[in-house]
Amino acid sequence: MKRHIIFLIFSICTNILLAQESFRTEVLSSNIKSLQIRNAADWYAPPVIELNSDNFLEINFDELSHDYMDYYYTIVHCNADWKPSMLSLSEYLTGFDNNPVEDYVTSFNTQVDYTHYRITLPNDRVGFRVSGNYVLSVYRADDRNNIVLRTCFSIIEKQVNVGAGVNFSTDIDHFKKHQQLSVNVNYMGYPVQNAMTDLKVFVYQNNRPDNAVQLKQPYLISNNQITYEHSRDLIFEGGNEFRRFECVNFRYNGIGVERVDYLEPYTHVSLYPDQSRTNNYSYDQDQDGRYMIRTSQGSDDNSEGEYMYVHFTLPWDDPLSIQGSVYLNGEFTHYAFDNNSKMMYNFEQKAFEKSILLKQGSYNYQYLVVPKNSEKGQIEPIEGNFYQTENEYRIMVYHRPVGGRYDKLVGIAVVQSK
Repeated sequence: MKRHIIFLIFSICTNILLAQESFRTEVLSSNIKSLQIRNAADWYAPPVIELNSDNFLEINFDELSHDYMDYYYTIVHCNADWKPSMLSLSEYLTGFDNNPVEDYVTSFNTQVDYTHYRITLPNDRVGFRVSGNYVLSVYRADDRNNIVLRTCFSIIEKQVNVGAGVNFSTDIDHFKKHQQLSVNVNYMGYPVQNAMTDLKVFVYQNNRPDNAVQLKQPYLISNNQITYEHSRDLIFEGGNEFRRFECVNFRYNGIGVERVDYLEPYTHVSLYPDQSRTNNYSYDQDQDGRYMIRTSQGSDDNSEGEYMYVHFTLPWDDPLSIQGSVYLNGEFTHYAFDNNSKMMYNFEQKAFEKSILLKQGSYNYQYLVVPKNSEKGQIEPIEGNFYQTENEYRIMVYHRPVGGRYDKLVGIAVVQSK
């Protein structure tokens, strides 16, 4: 009991200190790899489950060691902007916070030793009282300040119907480079006093946080419906299909793989050099940036998948023609612009290069350019912009009634541009 009270005080203080911080999924330790969070019922679905349902979320990650690490996790409730809400722990969780990570297995017959950890939510230790956004943080038991990862997910209570469509004829250009959305929220039967102020609507393209938008100005409010259309906020760059590679067996070269070499103690996978695609749309049935851990050299992907250094190469004669830094973008980089995803220019080879330690599987990726003093990636300089690209759009609708202290997640829609 004393321990729980101390931790509760610690959590409250932490929330106050981080009041201005907007959380995101991120890995904070170089020994942590292959962090994924999934709706266990649907690998392709976003990490969202319904409140008080039988569905659950599954969080997986690896520690590059066979030594068991005494990990614990905490959960913080967030508002629509992924900043901590005003709710206390007992208001948003049932059971206990500060729970141990007890589901783990060591790798078997792999060149690189690692331990695979798994967390399911909710579980017999902790559950959720309210809907909204959440962030789970994992830390070492002997040091609560030593957080090794954070991962974001949402709990929904479905109260409104969300519809969306994609139009390839936009209001800003005639060059077929963009896609324009229309969004409709029907709240018939659900008490919304002022849809203009009580509802918050966010749109994500291919799960990217850097170009996500909050819709502020509706086109029409009528008959318990709020409609957003013909807005600059609803126009997104079309981009191009994600590039992809696959390496599930080292005995042969998978999709996109030019060469596989073993240089003790690691296997090195060299991908075919990529090229600029600014002048041509390249159709492919991609997974909109996702990756799947998979090996054909064992029966358990989680514990028998091998780690490998994957080498990315983007030939480019004049690095000064790129007005910014080049980053690898995809779920495997957690859509972050950091040193783990930043490409470095090799003047001798006249190419941008990057080597990343990854687990066997199938991966989607693309190249984004981030200008100096900007936090938003540009896709056109390397990948091009084409209206026919199949992108995924996720619309999240939150509600905070008058006097409310947190944002409820009350509606969601996922649409593909086709």
